[in-house]
Amino acid sequence: MNIKIYSIPNLEIKMYSVDFLWTSDKEYSSLLPVYEYMKKSDSSIKVNFFKVKKFFFQNQKIKRTLSKTIVISHDRPLKRLKKINWEGEYIYIEHGLSPMKYWTYKYNFFHESCLLFYPGKVFERKMKSINPNFKNGLLGGYPKVDELVNQKIDKINFCKKNNLNPNKPIILFAPSYGAKESKKAGLNNVKYFKNIKNLIIIPHPAEYKYAKKFDARIPEIKANINSYINIADVIISDVSSIIVEAAIVNKPVIQLILSQYPGCFPEKDKRPNEDSYIKNDRIQNEINKTDLKNRPFKIPYIDEDWILGHTCYPEEIEQTINQVLKNKDQYINQRYYWANQCAWKIDGKNCNRIAKMISQYIKTGERIQVE
Repeated sequence: MNIKIYSIPNLEIKMYSVDFLWTSDKEYSSLLPVYEYMKKSDSSIKVNFFKVKKFFFQNQKIKRTLSKTIVISHDRPLKRLKKINWEGEYIYIEHGLSPMKYWTYKYNFFHESCLLFYPGKVFERKMKSINPNFKNGLLGGYPKVDELVNQKIDKINFCKKNNLNPNKPIILFAPSYGAKESKKAGLNNVKYFKNIKNLIIIPHPAEYKYAKKFDARIPEIKANINSYINIADVIISDVSSIIVEAAIVNKPVIQLILSQYPGCFPEKDKRPNEDSYIKNDRIQNEINKTDLKNRPFKIPYIDEDWILGHTCYPEEIEQTINQVLKNKDQYINQRYYWANQCAWKIDGKNCNRIAKMISQYIKTGERIQVE
């Protein structure tokens, strides 16, 4: 019997690569879910995850293996790479959900990104107000939300571990950063919570070391407090992303009205002017529009107020918590609206969509919106 042997030509599979780079815990927690998803979902793309450190010689080692395209969640990795003459392009994923910060889309690096993902539609509106000609943005959602909406918590064990009473309302205070910059900001307002029972205090990642004096708890996973949000009955903050993350899982929130919010107007930016895409007269106009007394949560560059629930001054926190507990759904419509405006498609599939859009861009150079 004659047997014919057929040879199959080698199929050349084109390989691509992308590197996710971070410097701080906040960036780490935003990029890690997308990196992990891409690593297991697309075998044609080599994916790496690096911390870009302060030291020149360490970054020189990273440079030898870096891809042409990187993914960042802050411009600090980019600045450190430029010092070692790295040349490439970068994709930007936002590391927060609060539209209140003045720096969102203020700096040149946002506008020079080859692909930028908006966490939600309010961020897209903000960009269009600042740069109506920007063409490289796509709606992506917020990677950390996937775990937030899918997470299951064993309340009894969680409370036991954290010395909480599972039969009483759990109160979470997670302010934005700024305690080191202002005595009236962030964690410095803990003094008004001294009579609050079943209280959890979580600091901003930038103030983990500083937070020890406030008896705050540091999450086991870098900058990820999803489990604390899911377990809490009331979430209190100021201009932090935590407010939206709480609203996403339909938790009532309290926003503290403060005399200043570091990182928000009318506070002055400490960065050099040459970093700014926005002209000085427009910035000054936004500063002049700031009215913390009457509109403490007006979003910079757009005429909208970011209010998701009860607002109060720190000294009113006890009675406000009691009001919230009596009627948790008083602001349910505001929670729903801003959850969907700040975080696009809160269905637990953000990493899937972002990964597909990154893959599409790396392989074809096309920016195609995945619905």
